[in-house]
Order: sequence, then structure tokens, then C-alpha cells
Amino acid sequence: SSGINAEWPLRPGNLGDLFNLTKQPHRAKDVLARGLKICEKKIGMKHPDSAKMLRLLGNSFYLMGDLATSEKLLNKSLDILEGVYEGDHPYILATRADLGACSRPVGTRVF
Repeated sequence: SSGINAEWPLRPGNLGDLFNLTKQPHRAKDVLARGLKICEKKIGMKHPDSAKMLRLLGNSFYLMGDLATSEKLLNKSLDILEGVYEGDHPYILATRADLGACSRPVGTRVF
């Protein structure tokens, strides 16, 4: 890690994920957008924790029916992850699965 408490960016991510899982994507979006700003300021946008925020934020937009924004955010997340991890890393696979959901109607996917 870069000298930052490794768990700090995950807290907004965990809360955002909880809001997504409980079908509260608007609340998730707000929390995750704040978490993403923290990541950008503290660790930069090439860090895997930033990719996590982007992925979860993309999932929020998916749940709200904004597939174009979801796809954009998920692609940014995937670009970061592919620059950090090799091959079929679980985070890469999960993000690719989320991208695949963007081609399906909202409501047919559970995060």
C-alpha cells in the first residue's frame, strides 16, 4: 500500500454496495461519488480502490437505468484494473460481468 490505511477507501465502497444491494442506488451514488473524490485526491485514479469506486458507481447508474453512464464508468474501472492486474483476476472478471449486464434490461441482474 502507499502508506495510507488500506481500508479507508473501502468504507464508502461497502456502504455504497449495501445501498445498491438494498435497491437504493440514489443513496449509493451519493456515497460512492464522495468516495471516488477521496480516492482521486489521496491515491489517484490508477489505483485499484479507485477502480472499485468506479465499478460500484457504475452499478448504481445501472440500477437507476442509466446504462450509458454505467458502461462508461465500468470501462474506466476495467482500464485501471487491467493496468494493475494480469489475466483473469477476479476484479477484472467481475467488472467484465457488470459490463455485460449493461446490454440487458434493468431488473434482470442482481449485484
